[in-house]
Amino acid sequence: MANPNPYTSLEFENVNGIKLMLNIYKRQTSPKSRQFTITYKNVRSSNSRMGAKTSLFLAIVFNLIAFFYIRISFTAILIIISSLSFLVFFWFTHSVQSESLLIIPTVCIQSTIKYVWGREDTFVDWSNIDDVIINEVIKMNRVLYYLTVLKKDDNPESLNLVPLFKYTKPRLFMLQKIYSEIQTFLMDSQNETAMASGDKI
Repeated sequence: MANPNPYTSLEFENVNGIKLMLNIYKRQTSPKSRQFTITYKNVRSSNSRMGAKTSLFLAIVFNLIAFFYIRISFTAILIIISSLSFLVFFWFTHSVQSESLLIIPTVCIQSTIKYVWGREDTFVDWSNIDDVIINEVIKMNRVLYYLTVLKKDDNPESLNLVPLFKYTKPRLFMLQKIYSEIQTFLMDSQNETAMASGDKI
């Protein structure tokens, strides 16, 4: 019997009306895992690289024009160059291309934010996960929803919040799709732990 297609792609809009693609990769072998990746539908890596080169080129041209044709002090030119260089650097390091969540039951949850240049990973050990919730946040005049991991702290009475997909800002329906699969893994893990502890009695 042929294995089912491990890839699923769904298209939604985020809270700002920007089209997003939710790609789900399902691994059925042991250990089972899920990988959820949210990307902007109209953004491609090649376009991102081209946009970065264009921004850098325009910054250089603007600086050359300011240096040769505008009569301003050398200090002002240095300030302009420094400011534009900082903006280009900030765009390279903080422009989010995609966010993904890798779930390996009984091992960990890994959240990854991919920027134009580089990436940021956050690991949460499975034993430190207390629960996963959809958190409602009121911001300005809008209600936003965030998928949030409740992480156990050293103090048993306190919890750390680890928000997921905080930059792509998917709508509630997309978050519910991810949430339901995570809860399935958590419940299965709790049942296995309860059965194992029951066998020892």
